[in-house]
Amino acid sequence: MGDRDVELRVMNVERFATHDGPGIRTVVFLKGCHLRCPWCANPESQSLLPVIGHMASKCIACMSCAAACPTKAITFVASDSSGFRFDAMRCTECHLCERACLHEAVELMGEIRTVGKLVDLALRDADYYDESGGGLTVSGGEPLLNPAGTMALLREAHEAGIDTALESCYDVPLERVIAVGPYVDHFLGDLKHIDDELMHEVTGGNNRRVKEAIRWLAANCPDKVNVHIPVIPGFNYDEKTLMSMIGWLHGIGILRVNLLPYHTLGIQKYEKVGRQYTYPRQSLCDEDLERYHQYALSLGMESKIGA
Repeated sequence: MGDRDVELRVMNVERFATHDGPGIRTVVFLKGCHLRCPWCANPESQSLLPVIGHMASKCIACMSCAAACPTKAITFVASDSSGFRFDAMRCTECHLCERACLHEAVELMGEIRTVGKLVDLALRDADYYDESGGGLTVSGGEPLLNPAGTMALLREAHEAGIDTALESCYDVPLERVIAVGPYVDHFLGDLKHIDDELMHEVTGGNNRRVKEAIRWLAANCPDKVNVHIPVIPGFNYDEKTLMSMIGWLHGIGILRVNLLPYHTLGIQKYEKVGRQYTYPRQSLCDEDLERYHQYALSLGMESKIGA
């Protein structure tokens, strides 16, 4: 099987994006992430299995979705919208439930696509990439949870002459980062905290692996790397932590940093997937991060507030 035939579970494809790498880009969001960041803007991306978004506020409990499902993946245990239940293991991703709901209360999030179809879609906008310095970004979820599929997509795009970017949390075995390196023009990964124990406690992540990957990138391809720091109230939004993070990055040779202000754009998705959003509901603005931006500049780094 060639790269074009490799299948990926895709959450969404966004064309004409301008915040996921340089220029105008096509962003492929893959499903699956082992971290459980409580501020995650895409909670539906975390599971590798199909996810049904159910808006209880729109649902009238007509049960049309359940009746349309040939595998009984959807059931109702009560006669109102609170009784909606979804069994991902039974779902065949036929989308019949979604089509049956006249009130747009049900949405199947994610679908299987081949590398070939994704690259062909990206190539439709090649003229825009040429004019703006854009290309294809592979995001998630965490793309390197599927190293073979992500490698196939990046390699096929790269061989088609498309500029490529990879967004990652870097909490994966280092060899996966190294392996995709020849096919990545821009590494856009996160450093979420400097404290390894707190990182694990809050997100479930292994910060030692994150730091190992960033060190390797800084030593081997620093010109390709932008490190993103998502600034999160109640997690890392304090002077000591942010100064330490920026100072650590500078010390290992990272040239560019992006400070990403906390936002709440994903809150509505938590209702869809039946989860509570526990972090603050007040976003940060660019001005809140100005002093840290200036600190990075004072160290001689390239710094930007926002992606």
